[in-house]
Amino acid sequence: MIIIPAIDLWKGNVVRFMRGSPDFSKVYSANPIEIARKWAKEGARLLHLVDLSAALSEGDNVEIIREILKEVNIDVEIGGGIRDLRRAEELIQMGAKRLIIGTKGLDERFLEDLMLSLGRDRVAVSADVIDAFVAVEGWQRKTELRGLDFIKYLQDKGVKWVIYTDISRDGTLQGVNLEAIKKLAIFEKINPALCSKERSFTRGGINLIVSGGVSCLEDIKNIKKEAPFVWGIIAGKALYEERVNLPQAISLLD
Repeated sequence: MIIIPAIDLWKGNVVRFMRGSPDFSKVYSANPIEIARKWAKEGARLLHLVDLSAALSEGDNVEIIREILKEVNIDVEIGGGIRDLRRAEELIQMGAKRLIIGTKGLDERFLEDLMLSLGRDRVAVSADVIDAFVAVEGWQRKTELRGLDFIKYLQDKGVKWVIYTDISRDGTLQGVNLEAIKKLAIFEKINPALCSKERSFTRGGINLIVSGGVSCLEDIKNIKKEAPFVWGIIAGKALYEERVNLPQAISLLD
């Protein structure tokens, strides 16, 4: 299990939205490259980089993304506005480790084409959930599709990486919804070849990353204890507000 710093880009700045709304946003830095260097220097193994401008069809931050990929020597997963194979392939060529798609994960043909073009390990799908149901279109519309059913669908399609985001907690510093995260255990596989205290972190090839609401080290401790099947935890506002110290979080999970 690892901690993954989030860098959300909006009009050239590092920001955090509350529950995905640009109406409730805070700018933390006008220098995203400096922020990426900071997290890399403090020991991050993976960065979660989201182009919010592209996601909301208000331009993009592609040149900043390009510079970040040049400047840091750690893996970077990138999401936001990836709606066609051309853009996806360009981001991989720039150096992205993995791409994240949201609403387009419901497009069966696009999902299959993307995994065929890039490989399963290069594709992550974000299951963005509010009140147990998937939300789409920049989290603005709640569907009638349950989050757990969506993840099962992705599993059946051969998706290897799933990012589960609790929208109601995102950017709020209210703490994680541990009970909802624990329900993801249905995607855990116990390997009988291992001793009883060891687990593999996949079922049908899925690696689960959780996001939304991390407010302190205690949240991270609780996920580690109660949901050991989780592969990674994304933290954003808690890091920027200095409620979580990145090296301490890394040490805790190690």
